[in-house]
Amino acid sequence: MAAGAALLALSIAPLSFAAPPTFSKEEQRLRKAVDDAEMCFHFAGEFNGDGSARDKEVARQQRKHCGKESQQLVLQAYRKNPQDVRLYPAVLRLDGLMPGLTLPAAEKARLCAVAKTELACP
Repeated sequence: MAAGAALLALSIAPLSFAAPPTFSKEEQRLRKAVDDAEMCFHFAGEFNGDGSARDKEVARQQRKHCGKESQQLVLQAYRKNPQDVRLYPAVLRLDGLMPGLTLPAAEKARLCAVAKTELACP
């Protein structure tokens, strides 16, 4: 019985990981902006505010990944094509992190239903 459960768990496990979004050669700048949004979100949760060496490293990473230009590129692409599901996780991660960006509840729910971005969705 335990072997059967283990086999079932192994067969389901690969289905739980989504493939990273695919961007064309011409969209590599947008791909980097989407990746930066993920890293910006990640490092926002790492900052302790205690002035430690770790905080200094986190601040350095935030400067590297939380650039306004990159964030604007994601939002411009999303506004141009709000049905582009590749952008949903990045837009959800930038929600609340980016000054002036707060998604309406209905829009956030729509994106969350598709993206299932655990940390950014309730």
